[in-house]
Amino acid sequence: MSHYHTQHSPFGAFASFTCGLPGTTGGFGQSLKGPADQNLCVAHRTSDGVWQQLPFLDGEAADGALAYLGDTPAAFTPTRVRTLAPDTDYTRHLGWASDTWQAGPFRFSLYSPWDKTADPATLAPDVARFAFAPVVCGELSYDNTGGAGPVELFFGVNNPGRPWRPLTDVAPALLGFAAGPEFGFATASDPAVALHQGFDAYQMRLHDHRGIHLLGHHAGLRFTVAAGERRGFPITLGFFRSGIVTTGITARYHYTTLFRDLEDVLRHGLARHADYLGLAARRDAELDASKLDADQRWLLAQATHSYLGSTQLLSVGEGRQARPLWVVNEGEYRMINTLDLTVDHLFFELEWQPWAVRNALDFFASRYSYTDTLRTPDGRRAEGGLSFCHDQGVADQFTPAGYSSYEARDLQGCFSHMAMEQLLNWICCAVTYAEHTADKTWLKKNREILDACAESLRRRDDPDEKIRDGLLKWDSSRCGERGSEITTYDSLDVSLGQARNNLYIQSKALAAWLLLERAYTTLGRASSARAAGKSADLAARAILQKHEAATGFFPAIFEAGNQSRILPAVEGLVFPLFLGWADEVRARYPELFAAYEHHLARALQPGVCLDAKSGAWKISSTSTNTWYSKIALAQHVVRRLFPAAVGPVARTADAVHARFQQSVPLGRFAMVDQVRSTDGGDLGSRYYPRIVTACLWLQE
Repeated sequence: MSHYHTQHSPFGAFASFTCGLPGTTGGFGQSLKGPADQNLCVAHRTSDGVWQQLPFLDGEAADGALAYLGDTPAAFTPTRVRTLAPDTDYTRHLGWASDTWQAGPFRFSLYSPWDKTADPATLAPDVARFAFAPVVCGELSYDNTGGAGPVELFFGVNNPGRPWRPLTDVAPALLGFAAGPEFGFATASDPAVALHQGFDAYQMRLHDHRGIHLLGHHAGLRFTVAAGERRGFPITLGFFRSGIVTTGITARYHYTTLFRDLEDVLRHGLARHADYLGLAARRDAELDASKLDADQRWLLAQATHSYLGSTQLLSVGEGRQARPLWVVNEGEYRMINTLDLTVDHLFFELEWQPWAVRNALDFFASRYSYTDTLRTPDGRRAEGGLSFCHDQGVADQFTPAGYSSYEARDLQGCFSHMAMEQLLNWICCAVTYAEHTADKTWLKKNREILDACAESLRRRDDPDEKIRDGLLKWDSSRCGERGSEITTYDSLDVSLGQARNNLYIQSKALAAWLLLERAYTTLGRASSARAAGKSADLAARAILQKHEAATGFFPAIFEAGNQSRILPAVEGLVFPLFLGWADEVRARYPELFAAYEHHLARALQPGVCLDAKSGAWKISSTSTNTWYSKIALAQHVVRRLFPAAVGPVARTADAVHARFQQSVPLGRFAMVDQVRSTDGGDLGSRYYPRIVTACLWLQE
């Protein structure tokens, strides 16, 4: 059986209820870089008196009573508990919006429902409350129709770092517990439900006037299913972080404009429980009805859960002046709106919340753009142009205008600047958004920025138009005297790490010019469209000239006899493919496409860009550090545009990719992007949103 954590997260709350990996903690986490550290008690007990619990805990929790009792511990009979074994006692199924554990007649499910949403600024309050409620839905059920006696079910959380408070103290209709005002769980008032709070996970040793004890850090709900009954009990898991939550820019969570407090959230979640479960069922059915195989469906489902866990919808300003601000945090690194992730989240967001793309692009243009100068390796300098920051801050700290949290000076590798990359990313996002949504008004509003981007892109080939050859080769002065630009593939070797004369960057530059040509055509600017088209032709010709007839490959870097082979050679083609005009590009550049096919057919062989040991795809022949977000994107482009290049081993590799993600060490951190291709080793980018690029597979 698969062993892995999954993030169960509300849309836009930057929060997660993480669980699933046997023998480890999880639970409620807000703005964390990994799972929380709470033991979860999810169990059932029949007449034999033994609690059968799912393995959502790390050993036995310490007895909190010992801190009070000193040398005179109270005698009590230990609770009889058996932890279910993941390989034999229960099954698990992860859907696109659900996660279910089944042990015979006992079932536990969590639901992270999500749907298409319109711009938050345009929604009626009741629609917005349903769309943006910071809730995860749960359900405990048991089929006791053949039973001779009652069965007890239990859902509880051990939270030693924060005292629990019973919700009935302030909301009598809610049965459950909260940790301060920030998170909690509840079910509706029901004679078959009782509260549990004490020093022991399942046993009540001390009783106040309500039958619980507030000093205990174990809190839970105990449900009874009578003989002859089949019952399911709803559980709402809620988050609420009030007030100002960011610095640099003053912002609060958007949901705080819709809900008064945590109790309001929990009441809403219970009142709309059936609607949320119906929504989750629709998402699950859509994925099940797709043409994807079981491994691909699992990868997309797990990736979507982790993407949702990094999303954050904020509100800036007060009253009628308030405006929504969209953020996707970069997984464990928690950088705000990393632009080289925005460009990969693009395809999912354009299908489900296209306003989020526009929101992020506008914020980059207004606050996180800059104009630089340029420098060649031999020291020549010239006027540069417009580009964009790598990110907008980190861990709820917005950086000053025009600067990121990541980029530093005088470096040759990781943490250097990405002016070429981010310029291309903004162009590709902007035009793909405008074309996909037919938002000509927004495109027209940003025509001056498009012009500045086009001029900046030309100058990064060469400031002298007479000697431009279609290749991007000038570094930004922001790199300092000794530094050089890098790409999003910052932790790889030179095959993908260096921006200058890079095949991957050139692939994206060709796409940017084709997109600019299309944008100018849409705007009715014929001369600008022709100029962009000529630049696209120049870029395509420059790439084709680098094809090695003797080997059939493109070099990854057009310098120093580089012999690395990369799959992102065709990454830029994803944009015309997504927009439906890849065939036009193929007809325009038939020789280039033929060369790409030769390259890919040779690259997708064991020992090149298929790992010779595991069979996993690799983004570079010279690195075992492979990124699943980019593999998913490359798979889509190759399978759609170059299917003949995909041999039998490459076709079955998703079984390897899924197996890696479903086992330790990767399984500890939900979706992990950077993986060692030989054995599934964890190389970083944990709790990561970017692998949602797998949504592209649904178009195949």
